[in-house]
Amino acid sequence: MKNNFLKRGFTLVEIVVILFIMSMGMIGVLTLIVQNIQSQSYNKSNLIAYQLAQEGIELIRKVRDSNWRESLLYDDKLAPGEYYMDYTDTAPTLHDLDNPAELFLKQDAANFYVHDPAAATTTPFSRLITIGVIDDHSFQVNSLISWAESGRNYTYDLETVLYNWR
Repeated sequence: MKNNFLKRGFTLVEIVVILFIMSMGMIGVLTLIVQNIQSQSYNKSNLIAYQLAQEGIELIRKVRDSNWRESLLYDDKLAPGEYYMDYTDTAPTLHDLDNPAELFLKQDAANFYVHDPAAATTTPFSRLITIGVIDDHSFQVNSLISWAESGRNYTYDLETVLYNWR
């Protein structure tokens, strides 16, 4: 009878081992959850950066196309240099190298990204549009988006060549 009584329950060592194994499993699961959340945040920011970079290219394309409709030279208001521009602008604004804050984008009341310092919501994104001449009939446009997230700096650079198609 004495032997049956000792075999009925778990020993303290067995309980400690089980708790250790369970806590190691939980740490693994929690680590995966944290990594998934960080990855999801980066993917969201990267998608926004891509769209902002594409918008920068399209804004310069809009100026080139407007020049054509107004019978101007295709590169009028598009001299080589570094610029910033919003969807409401008719021409890019030359970037003042002494004022990097003008490149930062904010969200206005309609949730559009703008460079207006009076806009409501600050974002981590900045956009720099660079125009470079290739030859007499084409120029290169780079749209560089920069942002900081979780203590790291990221960039997304999109490039295209626009031609004088007249």
